[in-house]
Amino acid sequence: MRRFVSASALGLATVLAATADNAETSRTASPAPSPSASPGRMFLEARPSAAPSPELCGLLARCGLVVEAGFCTPALSAGVNGVTYDEARCAEARDLRARGVAPTDPVGSRLYRLLGRRYRASYTVDDRVALGEARLTFLMNDLPLAARLLTHFQKRRYEVRYLDDTRTHFWGRKEDALTGEAQLVAGSVPERRLVYFGRGVSKVAFWRLGGNGFLQFEFQPAPGGLTYRLKLIASPDNGLINAIMNTGLFKRIVYGHMREVLDDITQAAAKLAKDGGAAIQGSPDWSLEEKAKIAAFLQLPGA
Repeated sequence: MRRFVSASALGLATVLAATADNAETSRTASPAPSPSASPGRMFLEARPSAAPSPELCGLLARCGLVVEAGFCTPALSAGVNGVTYDEARCAEARDLRARGVAPTDPVGSRLYRLLGRRYRASYTVDDRVALGEARLTFLMNDLPLAARLLTHFQKRRYEVRYLDDTRTHFWGRKEDALTGEAQLVAGSVPERRLVYFGRGVSKVAFWRLGGNGFLQFEFQPAPGGLTYRLKLIASPDNGLINAIMNTGLFKRIVYGHMREVLDDITQAAAKLAKDGGAAIQGSPDWSLEEKAKIAAFLQLPGA
């Protein structure tokens, strides 16, 4: 069931980009709009195999997680100075390990390393949207279509392209400020819980940031729509950037990015339902296949 990618992942490229591991920062002005970047390159590995590190091995050892014999040496497993390996620090790693995400996998090793780094910026949004589970699931199945709908109704440019046949790895863009790639590493829509690892770049206030991030999306049906929790974790490269990314101002900006995507999805679905898809059905800019999908979407319960 991993072929289903969460509609919140449409904005993963945007919210991941608001955080950074090995952050590259700049206070220069934003560039003029440019053509879409060539996707599929952000996950290219200099080394295609997993590499043990103090961050990865220390997290596994101090959180009581099993790893293949010989992968982590005792020296690498001692832990990282300044890190307290309590429940809050270990929670995501324990959950990932229980779900079969291997630290010896190239992507898994990078994700555990991220979670084991000294500095951490964590952002959690608990909210609700007036969108039914059936319609959300429909959009999960076709992120490029969802992106077209958001662009059409919200007048903000969204793009999504799948990068593999399983639809678990995708490239996404929101206007010219936020771009990234993401990969589903655990969970599924039937579980109502999905975990992604991604890399992106974005402009946040005066800062341009780029790096890796962890995102977890959970949702539950509720009267009038859905409740959801969106959690994002990044690891700044030094204490100064860590302090900035944990300020109230920075967090408010990131929370705004996180909520905006889901709000756009909800509002676009409402606008589509209001006109019954008439504008799209009468437009030459939409293919017959897309029009058929829109008609099928509108047959689903709205909330």
